[in-house]
Amino acid sequence: MLLSQTNWLQADAVTVRLVANCSHPWCIDCTACNQSFHLFPGQPGNTDDVTQAAFAHTSGRRWRLPPAAAALLFFVLLLISSQACAAKVLIVGDLQFPFVAGIAGEIRTALNTTVTTYPLAEVRGRLNTLVERDGVQLVVALGADAVNESLRLPPGVAVVYGLVATPPRSSRGRVTGVYMSTPVSEYLSALRQYFPNIGRLSVIGTPASIRTLAQGYLPQVALYQVASTSDLVKAVGRAGDSDALMLLPDVNLLTAAVQENVYAFSFKKNVPLLGISEGSVKQGALLALVFDPRALSWQIGELARSILDGDKSADLPPAAPGKYNLYVNAHTARKMGLAVSGQLLKKAKRIY
Repeated sequence: MLLSQTNWLQADAVTVRLVANCSHPWCIDCTACNQSFHLFPGQPGNTDDVTQAAFAHTSGRRWRLPPAAAALLFFVLLLISSQACAAKVLIVGDLQFPFVAGIAGEIRTALNTTVTTYPLAEVRGRLNTLVERDGVQLVVALGADAVNESLRLPPGVAVVYGLVATPPRSSRGRVTGVYMSTPVSEYLSALRQYFPNIGRLSVIGTPASIRTLAQGYLPQVALYQVASTSDLVKAVGRAGDSDALMLLPDVNLLTAAVQENVYAFSFKKNVPLLGISEGSVKQGALLALVFDPRALSWQIGELARSILDGDKSADLPPAAPGKYNLYVNAHTARKMGLAVSGQLLKKAKRIY
């Protein structure tokens, strides 16, 4: 047979060629061992011998198959490859932002499975079509807009959210995730450890944020539920006799004007404010416990992995971050007469 009439495929096996005196179209022989085999069961020959003879030899040699056999083999490999590479997980979010893209990358690494990623702008309004086309089993939604888009998917597709302040409100099944905000209990632990003289803490937030972040037994904590910025300002005034003040995150309530008024109140009344971000500490809050991005990414990935492994997402409650970074404003502490310990300075990720 002429070389132009055959196809060459690289393989970690041996060179095989068409057996000239055999009428069977898939008959090959091995130039290394001089044995003749047929490629398919049910025909003369032994396919087990083909496998053994092919892969028992050293790597780097080549297979030479008849064109029809090579075409069929290519089709089978393509089919297997497409099934193996079908995306089990789709990640969607505002990936044009490096921070979000970094979170998505860490989640991909944690999952260790086939993952596709899409910027939200590319899939808005057609996410369901992509999910159906690719046979996606689980969607990781990063950010509030991506979460809202994903919650419209059929309930057969699990949704794991991240990069949202608190869990989204939804009656849809198969939804869970990791939210960014720090529970009040974590702040109480930090105060007991680093500022034991702070006793009574006033916490102000919406009913939803209080339900999520102020759960369990919280000694010496006064809770104020608010529904508007005016309610918030009034609650801050009523909390003036507290040893510290904490505002739970809510984008609709914590406007720039409200935060400015709260900082002014804090310094005027000498009531330290517990922040919710590094930025709030820079502006004058005493301290903040902020989620660790890499740890949060792996936490989301492990949660998604457990669902792919068979855990029911309905049985997996929303989770708070598992690791926090501590930011401290030493200037605020000194101004309010609070001692800053060496232990605190060593623990803090950044001090202002």
